[in-house]
Amino acid sequence: MSLTASIAILNYQRRDVLRRALEAARQQRVPGLEIIAVDNASTDGSAEMVRREFPDVRLVRLPENLGAAARNAGVAAAKGDIVFTLDNDVLFSSPDDVERGLAVFARHPRAAVVNFMIVGADGQLSRRDWCHPRDPERWAEQEFSTCYVLEGASACRRSAFLAAGGYWAPFFIGHEGWDLALRLVAAGHELVHTPTVRVQHLVESSVRPSSRIYYTFTRNAIWVALRNHRPRRAAAVIVQDLLLMAFCAARAGQSGAWARGILDAVRGARRALAARQPLSADAYARLVAIYAHRPGMVARARRHLRERLI
Repeated sequence: MSLTASIAILNYQRRDVLRRALEAARQQRVPGLEIIAVDNASTDGSAEMVRREFPDVRLVRLPENLGAAARNAGVAAAKGDIVFTLDNDVLFSSPDDVERGLAVFARHPRAAVVNFMIVGADGQLSRRDWCHPRDPERWAEQEFSTCYVLEGASACRRSAFLAAGGYWAPFFIGHEGWDLALRLVAAGHELVHTPTVRVQHLVESSVRPSSRIYYTFTRNAIWVALRNHRPRRAAAVIVQDLLLMAFCAARAGQSGAWARGILDAVRGARRALAARQPLSADAYARLVAIYAHRPGMVARARRHLRERLI
């Protein structure tokens, strides 16, 4: 039985960018493909534009801006077995991208998520978007198992996504893909990076103040550890991530945002712990195998010296 597909594009206050994403989605050569636009309570006319110019697109308009958790609404509304979840500034680069993505799921029957290769305007790998625990210079052009979900540049098996609970709403934005990935690994699923589907990231930053990423990434890294790890492992992960974020924030002149992230993480710790599901020994064993190719702390710090986190 062949897999069916839906595309769910998340939008907030980017009407013109959304238009380009929907046009690229329309060009996919898959019969019966469903396209969904999930609007996070935009006030710039995005929803009206979708209704007027894309009557074939299903519009899911939310009453408030839920951040990353709005993707849950898109997946829940979708009819396809596989849901391609894109941000509005991420474009398919070929009319065959959805078909190629479905083929990856067919090759990996245990895969809950397939992550796409993100490229820049020049068609080359966007290293700022590389989140996998492997050296992009060596591994970008290969298919491999990973432990991350690229929220706005991936496809998910709808049933597995919903069973895992989707993205945790309190994150709002930042590390929600990391958290979901750990939950999917814990459930026995595989996560895959593929270079056969390439999407272009337009890096639209008009509504993203630069300090936010240092605040939310710091806060959310602590919550991810509290929600998914046993106490000793959580402490080790938190220390490592805080050191790396301190380095990145200091380099960008955003140490204040980093400090606020720690403070609010502590304030919200009880809520994170209430949703805690510690990884099993088997899940840790599979993560160890995935992390076997991970560059060391020094190598990762050097990469951030070359490439701005934002």
